Amino acid sequence: MENPFEEKQMKRPTFLTVLCILTFIGSGWGILSELFSLITAGMMNQSVQMEQYSQAMDQLADSGVSSSFLSGLLSSSQEVIQASMMYRTQIAVCGLILSVISLIGAVLMFRLKRIGFYFYTAAQVLMLGITPIFIGFSLITITSLIFSAIFALLFIILYAVNLKYMK
Repeated sequence: MENPFEEKQMKRPTFLTVLCILTFIGSGWGILSELFSLITAGMMNQSVQMEQYSQAMDQLADSGVSSSFLSGLLSSSQEVIQASMMYRTQIAVCGLILSVISLIGAVLMFRLKRIGFYFYTAAQVLMLGITPIFIGFSLITITSLIFSAIFALLFIILYAVNLKYMK
C-alpha cells in the first residue's frame, strides 16, 4: 500500500537530461575559457599583437586585393580587436560570472527545479550584452551577436518546453 503523504518524485525526461548535459559542457567550457583568459590577460602584449595585425593588413593591401567592403571589414575588425584587448579582463570576468550562473541554472534544472530555468535564461540574455557593452556595435559584433542569440534562444525555448516537468 502506498503512503499518501509521500511525495512522488517525477522522473526527468531524457530530452531534458540531454539538454542539461549539453549545457554542462558549454558552461564548463565557458568557465575554463574565461579562466584561461583571465590568467593570460596580463601576459599579452597589446602593441606586439597590433603590430602583427597591421603587418597582415599591409600584406593584404600589397597583394592587390582592394575593395571598399574588404577595407571596411578590416578596419572594423581592427577596432574590435583593439577594444577587446582594452577590456579583456572585464569581458573575461563578466563571462566567467555568467557561465557559472548558467551552470548553476543547468544543475538546478537537472534536479527538476524551475528556478534553474530563470537563472539560465538570465545568464544567457546577459551574455549577449557583454560584447556590445564593451566593444560596441560593428559588423563583426552584430554577426556574432546574431549567431549567439540564435543558439541561446533555441536552448531557452527547448528548456521552456520542459518546464512542465520542473517544480
